[in-house]
Formats: sequence, structure tokens, C-alpha cells
Amino acid sequence: MKNIQYLIYLLIQINFIKSSEIFTLNIGVHLLVDNQYIENSSSLEFQNGKIEKDLDHPLIYPEYPWENAIHFYTSFLQVPADLSLARKPMYLLYYACASSYDILFNNNVSVCISNSTDGIHWEKPLLSYYPYRGNGSEPPRLTNIVFMTDVNEFFGSVFIDQRPGISRSEIFKMTYEHTSKRYVYIGTSPDGFIWTKGIEPAHPTADLSDTQTVMLYSPNNGGQYILYGRLNSAVSNTSVYCPGALPSYRKVVVTLSNESVHGPWSKSVEAFPLGTPDPIQCFDNYNPATLFYHNIYFLFSSGYLHWTEINSGAPIPRAAQNDGVMDIRLALSRIPQGPFTFLTRDPFISRGIGIIDSKTKLVNGTGSDRDAGFVFSSSNGLMDPDFIRSDVDILSPWMYHIYWGSQTTHAGGGAYLSQYWPGAFTGIFKARLRREGYVSLSTLSSNPTGYGWFISKVLSLPNNKKKNRNQQLQMYINADTSTAGFFAIQFEDGLTNNPIEGYTFDECKTLHQNGIRQLLQWRRQNETYSGDLTPLVNYSNGIRFHIHMAHTKLYSFILSYV
Repeated sequence: MKNIQYLIYLLIQINFIKSSEIFTLNIGVHLLVDNQYIENSSSLEFQNGKIEKDLDHPLIYPEYPWENAIHFYTSFLQVPADLSLARKPMYLLYYACASSYDILFNNNVSVCISNSTDGIHWEKPLLSYYPYRGNGSEPPRLTNIVFMTDVNEFFGSVFIDQRPGISRSEIFKMTYEHTSKRYVYIGTSPDGFIWTKGIEPAHPTADLSDTQTVMLYSPNNGGQYILYGRLNSAVSNTSVYCPGALPSYRKVVVTLSNESVHGPWSKSVEAFPLGTPDPIQCFDNYNPATLFYHNIYFLFSSGYLHWTEINSGAPIPRAAQNDGVMDIRLALSRIPQGPFTFLTRDPFISRGIGIIDSKTKLVNGTGSDRDAGFVFSSSNGLMDPDFIRSDVDILSPWMYHIYWGSQTTHAGGGAYLSQYWPGAFTGIFKARLRREGYVSLSTLSSNPTGYGWFISKVLSLPNNKKKNRNQQLQMYINADTSTAGFFAIQFEDGLTNNPIEGYTFDECKTLHQNGIRQLLQWRRQNETYSGDLTPLVNYSNGIRFHIHMAHTKLYSFILSYV
């Protein structure tokens, strides 16, 4: 009778597996940022990755009179050799800049550029596109200004348009704000240096570029353009009625186009709501700086705490009415329209340590970090050193995130910097984090044993598209396991959950190290080990992997045929 019941159970399970979709894994990097791969788990949590700021070596800081004020809207770009003027991979950094006597609410806004072929040494090329004439009586000087918007209209972000069929003359694209109704326009360039302005709005919605807009092209869903902006709308994510804030309802929104940068566009939807434990009033998510990385959309919003006017030290009323501090937060989604979720309400990049001056209400430059006032993420802010290390076989364990920082608060973040606090430092920095290290799946530090586990959903392993019979499918992990910890894995039958012989915990070579590419192996005869997963490809019932770990941060797993 028990055998019959078990057979009935198996038939039900087989039908269930056949009727449900087995998740097919691809070759490459799989980030651990959510529960997409996880069926069940215990004593684990997702955490922001550890980041190390380098405040002593800013990438960009004021050197010329036309960039005495470096505004917080910045955009970063990795340019491949075939599109680079240097004929080799190159980094480009765009930033809003202004002279010492400009007020960005009353003057045109310049876009400056800097480039690097190693990520360490940066050059501000002096070009003839927009010469600097000082107060009008000085002879013209070459500048690194490559674009200029109208009064109180800001540039947004730059991206390389990878859509098939795009003309080389328009392959670089820039979003920027234009007209008093704050429409989003698109500038185009063949090289990232020489720009042509758009002649009509790219999107029909007014006020979408109220703050920095971010556009990118994603190959997902057959290829689509994604535009992140900020709208006034009656939603709970608001600073309305907050003392010191402008009387507006504002939220980060996203809109999509499957055809062109001029649409047609989908209806704008809110990217993420605010809620407990965030304070709704006087708190605002300010910046839609976005990065598409290993099929994940990372959104580095700035948590903006609005100050009351009396708490601001700004001497100009308009600045004092919109003053406060910000840090950089991290939200994630696997689809561009979200909803984006925060793993934690803690900052991803925090403000530096500062000392408040009792007279000016500002962070005092003496004894304060260079980014103590507020920080603001660059759009597409990932700088990967391996992008320019194509001749090096060993993968770099580090990558960098680009962000803007200043010793002043929002009121002096560029618009009134020279009049608000001339001595305040402002610049663009890089912060180091481990490869694939934006998020980790971690064992709980509150658990003294440091032990946790998870079982994956039913998965199938990828076939070798090259059909090379001599190649093995191998699995690596990017994990930080302490000396007192461990990491072990076994593969199980997707139907019965039974361990698969040859791939059990008893046969697994337990790992105890910190590394970005640690090979998973199982014991074979004569005490040798093998990482060959090829026998599990096309496994009839699908497979699960079951992981035990202690005192470990798991960032990603990687599948590769070698």
C-alpha cells in the first residue's frame, strides 16, 4: 500500500514539474540580490555590499575658472575601442560645471568632460567648442565644455545606444532638460565629444526632467529604451507641506519605449514607494541614477532630508527654502519598471564625517570630510577596471562606483556654491567594492553560530552551445567566508529532493576562503576532486542546489564551460 501511495505521489510531482516552468540557468554571472533562485532558506539576509571611499584622490575637482562650481549631476561611460577616439577602451565622465560668478538658476549650464584610459589618470581635454571669456573682456580660452543647456535647465545622462541599425553619428546619446516646461530632449554624438542638440521633445510629458533624467538601452524584452525621471503627482512619496521644501508632490517614475528614443512611450509608473520606516514628510528620494548590471537594474536614489528654512545657513532665501542633506541608497529590480525594492534603509554610500559651523549652519571645511555635506550617485556609475585590461588573464577582484560629494548641503550644491560657501570642496570620487559586490546573501551576524542554509528552486543547467565534448561545465562562487566559517553545496533531484550521487555534502570540498572565483568540487576516486557538472546537464527531473554556509557573504555564482 505504501508503494502505491509513493507512486501516486511521484506521478503528482512529475505532472507538477512538467506543468510548472523549470528555471533555465544561463552561462555567466548570476547575482544573489533577491529570492529568484531560492525556494526555502533559514538564517540568511540580503545586505548592501561593503564600500570603501577614496576621498584623498578625487577624479574630478575644480581646476579652471569655468568649473569652479561642479554640480552634482554627473554621468559615467565606458567606451569600447571601436567607438573610442583613443582607439582603445576609454572612460568618459560628464559633469555640470559653472564659473564662480554663475548662479545656475540664472545662467546657462555647461557640461564638462574628462577622459581616462586607465581609470587613474584623468585628462580634461581643452577644446574649441565653447570658449571661456570670463567677464567678457578676457581673451577666449579653450575649455573642456562639450555641451551647454539654457538657463536653469540641466543635463541628465549619457549612454551608448546599442540598438541594431543606429547610425554611428547618433550612437552616443544625452538626455537634457529644455524649455521652461522641463521637457526631456535628446542630444546625439558620434564620439561623445561633438554634440548635436535635439529639435523636439523626446517624451510628451512636461516636468519629467524636474531632476536628473537617466536613459539607457537594454537588450531585454527584444530591446527597449528606458527613461527614469521625476514627476509632480499627488502620491505619498512627497515633500509637500514640509517646512523648507518646495510645495510639490514628487516621485521617481519610469517609462519604456520599444521603438525609438522618441517613443511611443508607455505610461509613467512610480519606480518605488516610500513607506515605513522612512519618514514620509520631509523625506524625498531625489535621484534616479540607474545602472544595468548582469541583468539587474540598480537604482541609486538619494535620500533627501529637507531642512526647515530656519535651520539652513544659506544667505539666499530661494536656497534656504530648499536645503538639506542627502546620502546614497540602493534599490533593485529585475525588470526596468520595477517596483524597485530597498534591501535596507541604510545608505549604500553615506555622507562623510562633518563638523557643523554654528554661524553658517554648514559643515565646516576644517576637520570635515570632503563629502560631508551630501553625496549623489553618478548615472551608470560602475567603473570596471577589466574593461580596459583585456590583455590580462586574471580577473580584477575590485570595481569602483562613481559619485559626487561636497562639503556643502543641497542649497550650495552647485547652484549657489560660490555665494553660499566659497571654501567648500566639491568633486567627483570613486568608491571601491568587490567585483559583483553591490549586494550579498549573508549569514546573520546576530546568530552566534553564523550558520544558514538555502535550497534553490528547480533549475536546469545550460547546454554547451559550442558542442565541444572535451569541455566541462563548472560552477564558481564569489563569496567571502571567514576562517571560522565554511561553504558547502550538494545537488539534489528536482523531483525527489534526494541527493545526487557524486554531488553530495559528504563528497563536496568545503570552502573556507574569500575569493571571487572559487571552484566548486566533489571528491572522486583516489581522493581526487572534480568540478565537472556535465552529467547534470539535461537531468530529467531538473536539479536543485542545497547550500550550507556559516560566517559567509555570497555575492554570485558563475557557470562556465572550460
